[in-house]
Amino acid sequence: MPPPPDFLSNRPSQSAKVLQERPLHQGRWSELVEVEYADTSGKTRRWECVHRSKRSEAVIIIAQLQPSGRYVLIRQFRPPAGRYVLEFPAGLVDAGETYEQTAIRELREETGYVGFVERVSPALYSSPGLISEACAYVWMSVTERTPENQNPQHDREPTEDIEVYLVALEAAPGFLATKSAEGMGLDLKLYAFFHALGSSRE
Repeated sequence: MPPPPDFLSNRPSQSAKVLQERPLHQGRWSELVEVEYADTSGKTRRWECVHRSKRSEAVIIIAQLQPSGRYVLIRQFRPPAGRYVLEFPAGLVDAGETYEQTAIRELREETGYVGFVERVSPALYSSPGLISEACAYVWMSVTERTPENQNPQHDREPTEDIEVYLVALEAAPGFLATKSAEGMGLDLKLYAFFHALGSSRE
């Protein structure tokens, strides 16, 4: 049997690596740093990036109601975007928490829904050219006929301006198009998820 194809035939002599960081600005929630790193030729280069102040990871929660199959989405105001953005529920992982524990907590706090975790992705990077934050997708099921989910009670922070939407998969393309036309921002992860699901059903 022939060996698998080698797509790295022009491999560099060494791997790139971070050498050190220099703080540029420390804010309440984030910090801007200059990263000094060695590229694959050994040349020293610099890059500016953002860390969350506590270097927290995050979860993106794909919660689906059962038996209706509707997805739980939220709209909230995002100051960096300067507009309301349609997203999946999400949140930062607290110290000592697992992805699963964070997802259960954040779904209840943001939407009032109580669910259970089905599966978790590896750590993923949404904008690695700018921010160091790693995120994990957490898929959850929400039994909508239980008493707590028939009248969900959220526990949001005072700064969280959130509205909850329940959207069926077949209605998602039109719903996203309508909200975008109304001037609402669409989160990249949410758009890609529904686009991929829609393509797989064609």
